[in-house]
Amino acid sequence: MPIYEHPTNFNMQKIKKRCLRAAARFKNSGFARKGVLALGALTLTVGDMMASSKGAAGFTKATTEISSYQTPVSNLMKAIAAVIALVGAFNVYFKMSNGDQDVKKTIMLTIGGCIAFIALSEALPLFFK
Repeated sequence: MPIYEHPTNFNMQKIKKRCLRAAARFKNSGFARKGVLALGALTLTVGDMMASSKGAAGFTKATTEISSYQTPVSNLMKAIAAVIALVGAFNVYFKMSNGDQDVKKTIMLTIGGCIAFIALSEALPLFFK
């Protein structure tokens, strides 16, 4: 049996033709042109209103608020580095007095942690400029 003789296929072809004709009529109508023009104008207007409203002011305020935390966070990071140094010093002392073999590793880890925190606290202001 050929494909075009199948009743379901024939109905689908009729539906497809009708849909294509309806789409062509709608596309050529003045209503569709006016609708697309109105949608474009609405999109541009809403975009301009959003850009000129409080969005820019909100970003500016957020930037100044975050920048105001710069100094306290930097000082906090330096304080954490000091705590790491104190705890590391006690840890090294106890390992030396017990005769452990990994004292050098502990010293390097402590110094590395302190240097990392101090370097990050000094680099923090560079992110806000």
